[in-house]
Order: sequence, then C-alpha cells, then structure tokens
Amino acid sequence: MKALADLLEDFGIGAGSAGTIIQMNEDECEAMRLDSFEQGYKAGWDDAIKTQSEDQSRISSDLAQNLQDLSFTYHEAYSQVVEGMAPLLNDMIESLLPTLARDALGLHILELLQDMTLKQPSQSVEIVVAPGNRAAIAPLLNKDFKMPVELTDDPQLAEGQADIRFGQIERRVDLTAVLNNIQEALQGFMQDNRKEVVNG
Repeated sequence: MKALADLLEDFGIGAGSAGTIIQMNEDECEAMRLDSFEQGYKAGWDDAIKTQSEDQSRISSDLAQNLQDLSFTYHEAYSQVVEGMAPLLNDMIESLLPTLARDALGLHILELLQDMTLKQPSQSVEIVVAPGNRAAIAPLLNKDFKMPVELTDDPQLAEGQADIRFGQIERRVDLTAVLNNIQEALQGFMQDNRKEVVNG
C-alpha cells in the first residue's frame, strides 16, 4: 500500500517542476516583487482607463439620447400648444379683427381728410363706404374740415374698404386686404407647424 504523501504532489517551498529547489538572493527577490508590483499597477491603471473610457462613451450616448428625447418632447409640446390655440386665433380673426378694422377704417379716413385739407382746402370730398360702415363713419365726419364732405354708400365695397374722391384724386383704404393677409399668415403658420411636426 502506498503512503498518502506518495500520491499527492509536494507544493513545499523551493520545490521546482523537476523537484529541484530554486534559490534566490534578496536582490533577485526584491526585483521580482518590484516587477510584480509594476505589472499589477500597470494592469490596474489600464483597467481604470478602459473603464473611464467606457463610462464616457456611455454618458455621451445617454446625453445625446436624452437631448434628442428632450428636443422631441419640446417640439411635440409646442405643436400641441399651437394646435390648441388655432381655434382661438381663428375666432379672434373672424370676430374681433373685423370690428377693429371697422373702427380703424374711420381713423384712416380722418387722417386722409386732414392731410387733404392741408393741401387743397377748397375742394369737396366724397367718401364712399359699404352700407354697414355708414353708421360708424358718419359721426366722425361732424368735424369742420373747411371743405364739403359727402358720405355715400356702395354695396360693392367690403366692410373694411372705403374710397375717398378728392377732385381728380381717388384713394382707397382697404383694411379687408390686411385682414385677409393676417388670416393667410395664420393658416400658413399652422401648415408650417404641422409639416415640422411630421418631418421631425
């Protein structure tokens, strides 16, 4: 029967692969320790640099994704706000602006009349407006313009329009065109906003 020591390999100090004892002096031992330390330090440093580089790549990727998500969220919220305001803006243009245009029409006519009286105070002036504007314009013409002023109706004129005839000179005040331009601008803005949302 074999002894247990014969079956197991001896890992004792100084045992070599061929069973020989390796002997080293202190300098060789110190050099081996320093070399092992340098290799371990270098491996740790390389591992730290690799980890930092991977972290930076991950952080950059996450930041780019978050910025893209944030940008999409902003555009989505902006378009929803604009779409929500569209009915209100349309109602304002259709109901409020015609009233403002009617009021502003009288002021434009007054301004033109005052300018004309400075140039040729003796000539008569004819102001032609839509029938619906007569009641709003007539009180404004009660001033003394130092010339005869006649107010007449023309059903072919829109509510925001007026013709001022001063001798051979005729000028048209057209606030309807301004209102139409505002409506077209709003519709164009809404269409551009929808296209931007679709295209991202």
